[in-house]
Amino acid sequence: MPKAFLFDVGNVIISFDFTITAQKLAPQCDVSPEEAFRRVALLTDRLESGHITAEEFIETAIERIGYKGSPLELRTAFEDIFTLNLPMVDFIESLHREQIPLHLLSNTNAIHVPFFEKTYPVFKCFSGRIYSHEVGCMKPSPEIYRIAIETLSLDPEETIYIDDLEANCAAGREAGLQTIRYDREAHEAFLSEVAGAISAK
Repeated sequence: MPKAFLFDVGNVIISFDFTITAQKLAPQCDVSPEEAFRRVALLTDRLESGHITAEEFIETAIERIGYKGSPLELRTAFEDIFTLNLPMVDFIESLHREQIPLHLLSNTNAIHVPFFEKTYPVFKCFSGRIYSHEVGCMKPSPEIYRIAIETLSLDPEETIYIDDLEANCAAGREAGLQTIRYDREAHEAFLSEVAGAISAK
């Protein structure tokens, strides 16, 4: 059995859809949902890399899309964009019951983290967290993997890292992690790959 697992969040544990936000905000915006989505998306990397605060993000988004509602309404619409991946939750909880250390490594932000950690109990299974907005860099930068390995005291060769994006997986392999790319539409194949990785140890 590996000494630890390191999980991505988006499209692994929870899927997300930013167009949900655009549709919710549309009645009070000066632009179409498609244009609102485009303008807000341009801000997201700055938020997720920690270059702007949540408050600055909300203020700038309101200006860019001509939003007539309150900052709280915009924040609420931006928060609730997730769908829980129940098969992955079952897998995580099974590892947790075996007392295997579980950690998170995610490109995310100061708006989404409080929401999904409060909303979905599965996040209580994780003992370590590296979030991009807190460390000031994002996957697939080698720096964030170095930070994760050092901060979480990981042995890369004994850590299975799970991510849905190939660029992130490639960076994980470069950092020495046992990397498995996750496809939500092929969960059983993922479980088989994990089993193979474990039996090979």
